[in-house]
Amino acid sequence: MYVPYIKTAILEKLLKDVTAKVIIITTWKTEDLLSGSSELKLYPFCKSNRITLYINNSIHLKIYSGDFDDMILSTSNISERGLMPDGNYECATLITKLTNKDRLYFAEIKRNSQHVDEKMYLQLLEWYEKQEKKPEGEDRFKEIIGSMKHDDFLISSLPMTRSVEILEEVYMKINEGLEADNDKEIRDSVFHDLANYRIPLKMSREQFRKLLKESFFLHPFIKKIDEFIAPEAYFGRIKEWIQKNCTDVPVPSRRELTGNVQVLLEWFEKLGDGKYEVDIPGEYSQRIRRVKP
Repeated sequence: MYVPYIKTAILEKLLKDVTAKVIIITTWKTEDLLSGSSELKLYPFCKSNRITLYINNSIHLKIYSGDFDDMILSTSNISERGLMPDGNYECATLITKLTNKDRLYFAEIKRNSQHVDEKMYLQLLEWYEKQEKKPEGEDRFKEIIGSMKHDDFLISSLPMTRSVEILEEVYMKINEGLEADNDKEIRDSVFHDLANYRIPLKMSREQFRKLLKESFFLHPFIKKIDEFIAPEAYFGRIKEWIQKNCTDVPVPSRRELTGNVQVLLEWFEKLGDGKYEVDIPGEYSQRIRRVKP
């Protein structure tokens, strides 16, 4: 959901029978929080319901989508006046086929949004509770938001496409104006990785591979994992380290991280120019080790 204004009680009703994983991108602006159009209590609700929450104060669109095959483009926010009887006159339309450009657009919005964690929430809550006693105004609010650097230690900062070759081939198809892929999981992973590693369209294979390699190994999360690997690390230990060091709210289980680590080892080996080797020594689990300094 990409929705600027959300009332928590209405969101709870909206998601009553939803069992799928939910990601929300919304806005928190000074005047909106003070007027009640937006609510800080949205975060505790999201945390307790394993919903990932992002803030992006530049969004004005209202988008509801399950898989970005299609989406509802709406005028309504998640509020009493937006969705409840006797509210505003609203309108929505179902867009049945999104383009590759559309999907990349939404992936880039998410990439440029700020993940809400406990630290941000508690600082904003402290600011909010002072407003009636001794207003600190918009400057302090912007200071809190601005002090939160882009979070590079989210699981969503890791690669998702299960092989570099698949990413490259789908990328070239997109450049030729073809459909990205019929497999939803592959398509979504590709657009995630292109946005995550800031890969523009219309590059040659050589340019694509060079930029991908640079962006991957320069990413702060990947650099820390690389330090942990030295000189070797087993699959389970990597999962454990990622779980302890990621900043996701809620923190994923180790079982949920299995696919992420499988992809990660593939990328290290394929983009490492022979620096890394993945094997299964003896009867132990998968291992990655450095074979070159």
